[in-house]
Amino acid sequence: MAMDDWWSEIDDEVRACLERHGTMTPAELAGQVGLSEGAMISVLSLLTQEGKLRIARVEAFDRPPSA
Repeated sequence: MAMDDWWSEIDDEVRACLERHGTMTPAELAGQVGLSEGAMISVLSLLTQEGKLRIARVEAFDRPPSA
């Protein structure tokens, strides 16, 4: 499979999941598409740079106590 075909398939799967389920976390998308969460974050970053999706929300959370 050519690299362009692989990328197009991932692109299509991510967009289809978002259309079907609405807002999802990177972990949820990764589970649906079969990638690791880290790989999905990279995919989402690239799709955002290409103007194919928008990352709309980032949340802060309390840090766990240090040991």
